[in-house]
Amino acid sequence: MHFHPQAIVPFLSWLRGYRRPFFKPDLFAGLTVAVVAVPQSMAYALIAGLPVSFGLYASIVPTIIGCLWGSSSHLITGPTTAVSLVVFSTLSSLAEPNSAGYIEMALFLALMVGALQLIMGVARLGTLLNFVSHAVLIGFTTGAAALIAFKQLPALLGLKIEKTSVFFEHLFNIITNLHEIEIISLGLGTLTIVIILGFKKFRPNWPGTLLAMVAVGSLVAIFDLDRQGVAVVGAVSGDIPLPGLPDMHLLAQAGKLAPGALAIAILGLVEAVSIAKSIADQTRQRINVNQEFIGQGLANVSAALFSGYAGSGSFTRSAVNFRAGARTPLSGIISGIAVALTVLIAAPLAAKLPISALAGVLVVVAYDMIRVRDIVRTLKTTRGDAAVLVITFASTLLLNIEFAIYVGVLLSIGLHLAATSHPRIQSVVPDPATGKMRASSYGETCCQMEIVAIEGSLFFGSAAFVLDDLQRRLRSRPQTANLLIRMHKVNTMDASGVHVLEILLDEVRRRGGGIYFSGVNHGVFLVLKNSGFLNEIGAGKVHATTRAAIRQAMRESFFPAICATCPEIVFEECPALKRGHWEIFGPDIHPRDSQAGLAESGQPAIDQREESHPGAPSS
Repeated sequence: MHFHPQAIVPFLSWLRGYRRPFFKPDLFAGLTVAVVAVPQSMAYALIAGLPVSFGLYASIVPTIIGCLWGSSSHLITGPTTAVSLVVFSTLSSLAEPNSAGYIEMALFLALMVGALQLIMGVARLGTLLNFVSHAVLIGFTTGAAALIAFKQLPALLGLKIEKTSVFFEHLFNIITNLHEIEIISLGLGTLTIVIILGFKKFRPNWPGTLLAMVAVGSLVAIFDLDRQGVAVVGAVSGDIPLPGLPDMHLLAQAGKLAPGALAIAILGLVEAVSIAKSIADQTRQRINVNQEFIGQGLANVSAALFSGYAGSGSFTRSAVNFRAGARTPLSGIISGIAVALTVLIAAPLAAKLPISALAGVLVVVAYDMIRVRDIVRTLKTTRGDAAVLVITFASTLLLNIEFAIYVGVLLSIGLHLAATSHPRIQSVVPDPATGKMRASSYGETCCQMEIVAIEGSLFFGSAAFVLDDLQRRLRSRPQTANLLIRMHKVNTMDASGVHVLEILLDEVRRRGGGIYFSGVNHGVFLVLKNSGFLNEIGAGKVHATTRAAIRQAMRESFFPAICATCPEIVFEECPALKRGHWEIFGPDIHPRDSQAGLAESGQPAIDQREESHPGAPSS
C-alpha cells in the first residue's frame, strides 16, 4: 500500500507554510495553555488514582505528539476528567491506587488505548463516531461531573475514608464520617474554590487556578499547616522520565484491561474529535477525523513510554489555546515544553500544595462540565435523545463507568436502527386539483391498484417491517391485483429489500396483476437491475413519474369489468374507463410498446407523453 509522506508526517504541511508572524501568537498561546495545564494535570492525576507527577508527564510528550500527528491547529491533548475517571474505574479493582503495580497497569493501559486508536485510524473507521450521539456525550459528561464532585468531597473535607467505585457506597461513607471533618483542609479547599470563581467572574483572562494554588500553597508553607493535619501533595519528582516500555508481563492482564481500554479509546476519540470540530467550525479549518485517530493513538502510546497515562483532547485547554490566538499546532508543542520546564524548575514547590486545594480545583471543573443549556435542549429535542441522555447519566452514576459508555453507544446505535428500520409507509392517491400525490382517506383508493409511498431505506434492518406492512395492506384488499410503490424517498436498498419485492411480486401475480415502481434513484435502480429483479417483473415497470406508472398499469393490468363497477373515482381516467373508453390510451399502442428498449438502456423508462399532462403528479 502506498502512503503519501504527509499521511506519515502530517505536520510537514503546516511547517512548510509557517510564517514568522505566527510565532508570537503561538508562543503566547502555548505559555497560557501551560499555565492552565499544570494545576489541571496534577488534579486530574488524583482522579486517576496516580501521583500528581504522572499528570504532569501526561501533559508533556503526549501533548507534543498529539499536535504533530493530529489535524487540528488548536486541539490540546493530555489528561482529561472523564478519561481519568475511567482509568480509575478500570484499575482500582485490580490494584491499590498509587501503588507500583497500579502505576505499571496505568502505563500498560495507555499503551492498549493508543494501539486501539491507531488501529482505528489506520483502518479509517472515523465514520463510526457518527453513531455516537451528542446525547450520549452530554449524559456521560454530566454523570462524570457528578461523580468527580462527589469523589472529591472526602479530600475537600479532609476525610480519610475507603475509596470505592460504587457511587452510593461512596456517598454513604462520606455521610457516616462527617464528624471527622478537618476544618483547616475544608477552609483551604473552600478558599481555592472562592479564588478560582472570583477570577472567573472579575478577571476571566487571568490564570485563576494557578494563582489559587500559589495562594493556598503559600499559606501551608508559611504556617506549617501540613504539620497540623493538612494532607499535602508531598515531594514531586523534578526529573523528566526517560522513555521505556511498560511491563510486558502485564500482557496476562490484557483481558481484564480490554473493556476499559476500549471504553477509553472510544470516549477519548469522541472527546477529541468533538472538540476539534467545534473549534474548526469557527476557524473554517478542515478536520481529518482518521488523522485525529492516529494522532490520539500516538499520543497515548507516548504516554505509556514517558510515564504518563491515557488522555484525550482537553476542552478547557483547547479553548484557552484558541482564545489566546494560536495560529498553528506549534502552540501545543510550546505548551508541552513549558510544562516540562515547570517540572524541572518548580516541581519542589508543589510539595506544599494541599490535597483539599486540588479537590477544590476539581469541584470547579466538575461544575463547568455541567452544561445546563445543552441538557435542557437535548431533553426537549426528541424522546429518543432524552432517553439516551437520562440512561447514560444514570449508568454513569450507578454502573461501572466504562460500561456506561457502552450503554450510551449501544443506545445510540439502537435508536438509529429503530428509526431506519421503520420507514414511513402510506397509501397515496392523486389530488384531483393539483395532480400531486397525497395521503388517501379511508375508502378513497383504486379498486384495482394500491399505491404506497415508502420514505426510508429498504435494507436488511427494515425489510421485515416493510414486508409486514405491505402484506397487511394486500390482505385487507383481497381483490386488488396491482401494487405501485413510490420510491422517491428510498435512498438505499440491498438484497433483503429485493427479497421483499420478490415476495410481493408473487402475491400480486397470483391475483393476476403486477408490481410497478416510480421515482427510483440510480443507486436503487442498479440494485434492482444487478439482482435480476428487473428481468423478473418485465421491462417497463420502473418509471420516473408516478403518473407514467399509473397509466402503464391501467393499459396492461386493469380489468375493464372491475372499472365498470368500481364506485370510486381516483384517477382522471376513471370516468372514461367506467364507460369502457379504453381507446384513450391510443388505438394502435400495445401496452408494452412505449417501454421498448428499457433492458438495452439500463435506465428507468419515462413515458414522455405523460410528462406534459396538466394533471400529472410531481415526481
